[in-house]
Amino acid sequence: MFANYLKIAIRGFAKHKLTFFINLFGLALGLWAAILIGLWVKSELNMNRHFTEIDQVYRIMEHQKYGADIFTTTSTPGILADELKNVFPEVEKAATFSWHEEKLFAKEDTKIKLNGFFAGEDYLHILQYDLLHGNRETALAEKTHIVLTKEAAIKLFGKTDVIGETLLLKESEGETPFVVQGVLESIPNTSSTTLEYLLPFKFMSEKPYNSWLKEWGNNGPSTIVRLNKQTDWQAFSAKLENFILERNEGSNVKLFAYPQKELYLHGEFKDGIQQGGRIEYVKLFALIGLFVLLIACINFMNLSTAKSQKRAKEVGVRKVVGAEKGALVKQFLSESLLITFFASILALLLVQLTLPVFNDLTGKTMQIPYDDSNFWIQYLGVLLFTGLVAGSYPAFYLSATKVVSVFRSHTKSGKGVAIARKGLVLFQFILATILIVATVVVYQQINFALNQDLGYDKEQLLVIPLEGNLQENYDAFKNRLKQNPDIKSVSKSNHSLLGRNSNTGGVNWEGKDPEFNALFEIMRVDYDFLETTGMKLIHGEDFNPAKGADSVQGAIINRRAYELITNDNPEAVSFNMWGEERTITGVVEDFHFQSFHQNMEPVVILLDREFGSNGFVRLNTADIQTTIASIKALSEELNPDFPFQYTFMDENYANMYNEDVRIRDLAKYFSILKILISCLGLFGLSAHVAEQKTKEIGIRKVLGASTASILNVINREFIMIVAVSILIGSAVGYWLMQDWLSGYAYKIDFEWWFIPMAAGVILSIAYLTVTMQALKAAQINPANTLKSE
Repeated sequence: MFANYLKIAIRGFAKHKLTFFINLFGLALGLWAAILIGLWVKSELNMNRHFTEIDQVYRIMEHQKYGADIFTTTSTPGILADELKNVFPEVEKAATFSWHEEKLFAKEDTKIKLNGFFAGEDYLHILQYDLLHGNRETALAEKTHIVLTKEAAIKLFGKTDVIGETLLLKESEGETPFVVQGVLESIPNTSSTTLEYLLPFKFMSEKPYNSWLKEWGNNGPSTIVRLNKQTDWQAFSAKLENFILERNEGSNVKLFAYPQKELYLHGEFKDGIQQGGRIEYVKLFALIGLFVLLIACINFMNLSTAKSQKRAKEVGVRKVVGAEKGALVKQFLSESLLITFFASILALLLVQLTLPVFNDLTGKTMQIPYDDSNFWIQYLGVLLFTGLVAGSYPAFYLSATKVVSVFRSHTKSGKGVAIARKGLVLFQFILATILIVATVVVYQQINFALNQDLGYDKEQLLVIPLEGNLQENYDAFKNRLKQNPDIKSVSKSNHSLLGRNSNTGGVNWEGKDPEFNALFEIMRVDYDFLETTGMKLIHGEDFNPAKGADSVQGAIINRRAYELITNDNPEAVSFNMWGEERTITGVVEDFHFQSFHQNMEPVVILLDREFGSNGFVRLNTADIQTTIASIKALSEELNPDFPFQYTFMDENYANMYNEDVRIRDLAKYFSILKILISCLGLFGLSAHVAEQKTKEIGIRKVLGASTASILNVINREFIMIVAVSILIGSAVGYWLMQDWLSGYAYKIDFEWWFIPMAAGVILSIAYLTVTMQALKAAQINPANTLKSE
């Protein structure tokens, strides 16, 4: 029986070649998109869930209240982990870990920069990365220990079995030897944390300038714990609420615990409440993948029912010789499943060819898991779903054809079928319109964020890490750079101008409401910082070496900080920070050091020449590469032990929007794909309509109809449907994108021309698609179409 179904199906494919190829490529494109999105969604959902006992692992986080706002952060005091272990029996393990830093390591003549962080002794017990060599118990037990990844060990030593080997950490303050006590297996793709080394947190905390890590009023590193299996984590979280307040009177911090496995996808908080996160994008693209696949299925349904007249006699004859409805349904479903099978092979081939490009687009390293039985089970499920959905309506519609109607030549599709077909086309183009509108809005918002005036000039602004001897020889480095006519100015800061770096709530002023608090960003800078960055001074004056102590004891603040301070005291000329009085010597225009997702925050800029790990160099030349080469030569002369590195500020700023840009690009490409699949179906349907109206077109031509009027005969069948879909899709797209834009503090307005632009794109493509078939039909000789009449 199956062989018979197969034989009939293949004969049908050969007889209706155009329909077969449109269905094949339409389903293949739909499956291709579904597989790519499915791999990405699975990668996102599995992120950080591969660790042993991950269900017992929690991140300790803070809610900090400033006025009516609640700021949520993963930053905590450096002494929190040890205190939690001492106080709560529920805590089996606890570790503090720092932010990522690039450090220079040396082994004999080999010098390599590696990316990693400092971590407490329990860190590898809590997040149990696979160890290739070494003992988890002792890997970070002493402050002279270091853990490397397999790749880092090979870079430094040329091998992985390096337990007991010594290497040097090179820093501005000197060299420190470390003994390798652990080598990690390659960090899996399902880990959101990338690292090449781990150093003991106690080494970092014991440095003299890091004494703030031992204070309850300061935050910076993160805290992670593993609770015992019997612990109710929500009850434990409630017990933590006033833990900081009990140790730091007047604190505005409330602690809470949050599952580590959920933080990657659900880590976004607003006013102290978890709201969204990356999971919103995962849901969005899962829906896009499903919709693309459904559109491909809709094409199949439409073309199959459109061709019903040509298969009606086949159905009638089979019914006359005794075929039951169930057998006919099986026949048509088997054809659908067979096409889906062929399409799946083509789709896998397309995925294999395009996966490297897709990985670059998404920033991942995904691959098709051919050796994973779960993948094949899931893929088979998708194929069955696709084949059954695509073939269900045609199967039940065609199998219901009445024998009497067939032989009386009354098999013309009824109104119900035509309405259903038009409804499916309408649904297709509604989805396409929504995606086009969304792509236009996302594109405009990202461009707005990347090209908006930031309050400083990011163009031709070079950022150089001040490492090694460049810290000690900074003045010589700066003076010699300023002698170069292609360099306008040079300065330094502890701040990168990218995101939150250093901040405090300890700013007070006369007349301030005792119940009000605000989080001020602190920037420690050298002379010439405003000139170098291009910040706009609107009141007062810049720091000046001639002013001496006045500059050191003063402060420059941004407009937002000035408004906060003078709102309570219009005559204010100073404020108090950490118990020290600071005179306001200047006010600069507000500048964006965070992405446009965040509101403008108050900033205090202090003159502090001892601090500053970021050098800023303002170029003033079109010959950028020659100037950089001269800076490199000077850096290598003054700082031979450290490789010269630099970045451009505009590129650094753009990196803050990497995720947004990826979402924009994904939406753009899948919009194009969705329109392509929709127009593929429209092409097939218009070919069918042109075929149905061949005799009508022939009669019209005999009676003198123009080509334009004949084109209208076929075009009006579809263009009205597409127009209605644009109206509905635009309304839904507007509503969805207004919600998306609400995630930005600084955003574009939804311009009136977004919708006409989307409509113009879709209408133009749809019109051209249908017109191709209409022109073909209009050029047929009427003698050939009417000779049988």
